[in-house]
Amino acid sequence: MSDVSPAKSSTEASPKNWEVKSKEVPTGSEGPVPPVVQFKDVSKEFHRGKDRFLALENVTFVVENLPDCGEFVCLLGPSGCGKSTLLRLIAGLEPHFPPSSGEVLVSGRPVLGPGADRAMVFQDYTSYPNRTVLKNVEFGLEIQGKPRAERRDIAKSWIAKVGLQGHENKYPYELSGGMKQRVAIARTLAVRPSIVLMDEPFGALDPETRYSMQELLIQLWKEMQSTVFFVTHSITEAAYLGDRVYLMNGPPGRLLEEIKLPRPEESPLEVESRADFREVVALLKSKIHSPKAAGS
Repeated sequence: MSDVSPAKSSTEASPKNWEVKSKEVPTGSEGPVPPVVQFKDVSKEFHRGKDRFLALENVTFVVENLPDCGEFVCLLGPSGCGKSTLLRLIAGLEPHFPPSSGEVLVSGRPVLGPGADRAMVFQDYTSYPNRTVLKNVEFGLEIQGKPRAERRDIAKSWIAKVGLQGHENKYPYELSGGMKQRVAIARTLAVRPSIVLMDEPFGALDPETRYSMQELLIQLWKEMQSTVFFVTHSITEAAYLGDRVYLMNGPPGRLLEEIKLPRPEESPLEVESRADFREVVALLKSKIHSPKAAGS
């Protein structure tokens, strides 16, 4: 279940060749398991001198905790609609955190700041320039206090998973943009967070590299089964990656509608040629460009 505010609208996209699977809210021995993330009527206001800027207004949604089946949630909308603010509120990062009103919950508990259960990948390449690829991927494991031999083994394993074996001793300035983002993804996933937050991580990449990174991300996500929140401006990218897409507009940023999508198994290039996938993209475009979206 999920609750989307203010429109409280949910659409299930189900082209004929795609199967949509229903998911039940999990229950533990002591009752329902808390949602992974919950926003309760969240607003965020910034003050810039005498100016007031409302970045988010009355945002409410729930992403349930699905055992062994983390969801891929895409945030889609125009610039300035609060997508990155929403992401940083989940991460507990200032100055976006805390919210001006409302409540942000992770695993049923109020967010009080950054935590080891959440990790973020940014659009800008965020590798540490004075560290090699291996040392960059080891960084979060060092913070966790992992012994040197263990963290090195884990880091090497993730470097191989993202296709960077042989580059362990290179520095960021020696890497391409796509390689730098592979380092960032490996560093993020190596600490095995339950929530992965990604703020347009492929936005600066060329189309061919972007396709390969999308495919790699899905492969790694299937192994991790973490819950992913992924900010994008690309309708096609959201249609390919998202189990659900939150359509946003603004400012002020509002959650307009939730659309649940089935999971494609092919590569992005293969999927884009399919008629049923083009139907999904067309549906998202119609929602984004509807008078309701433009005028809310």
